[in-house]
Amino acid sequence: MPSPLDIAREAAVAGGEVLIRRAGHVGTIRTKSSASDLVTEVDIASGVAVARAIAAHQPDARFVIEEPEVYAQAGVEQGVLDDAEVWVIDPLDGTTSYVHGFPAYSVSVALLRDGRPVAGAVFNAASGEMSAAADGEGATLDGRPIRCSQAASIAEALLITGFPYDRTVTLDRQLAVFTRMLRTVHGVRRDGSGAIDCCHVAAGRADGFWEFALKPWDTAAGVVILREAGAVVTDMTGAPWTPGTADHVAAGPRLHPILLEAIAAASAEGWPPRS
Repeated sequence: MPSPLDIAREAAVAGGEVLIRRAGHVGTIRTKSSASDLVTEVDIASGVAVARAIAAHQPDARFVIEEPEVYAQAGVEQGVLDDAEVWVIDPLDGTTSYVHGFPAYSVSVALLRDGRPVAGAVFNAASGEMSAAADGEGATLDGRPIRCSQAASIAEALLITGFPYDRTVTLDRQLAVFTRMLRTVHGVRRDGSGAIDCCHVAAGRADGFWEFALKPWDTAAGVVILREAGAVVTDMTGAPWTPGTADHVAAGPRLHPILLEAIAAASAEGWPPRS
């Protein structure tokens, strides 16, 4: 049987092929939690392809998938995040980008054992890049080893973030943090796929990433890739990542505590910032 990492890569590509084939032909679009939280027929078709690719090797596999319609259509068993072993899948991370034809969307596939990501793959379908890692085996980009950056200050950093679907209190907190970072940082990028963002930090293309209100399928694969690339991944209090972590900070070991301090200070100040 292929290794979990090989299965994750194969499944991510299977989903990515659906995204590539259907680009520009998304079919029906509907909303979920808010008017900006989109799901399309392609999300579901990609999820079916991913789940079936895994089940072909592990017929008894259990899954946590962003789009619940996938379980029945793929003929696979729904699991829970604290299962002894469960595959966690985001079949289209960056749906809004995909709908608009903006080239920043991915398929994220991770295997969790007792809540710890042990293998993960993120296929950047727009660029064709594959980021992957397995516990203790290092992280790779298209098969080449990668490491996070050694940036040691926000002033010398390029950061990545995202904006929440919740446009109320959560957005206010994000705007406070974003404003603080923007005043000192080299630059801030936002492309709409948390999974890709994690991989950019792992590869040293960006120095740090923060975002509020993420789901486990957004980050599970990215977490093992980040860790194997030498990065630190926590919530915004500094507690280690778990499948229940919603507010996410990732950076190299020198920058990570500095990011945490800046986020805490901005959060305490609130939005709009006090003059």
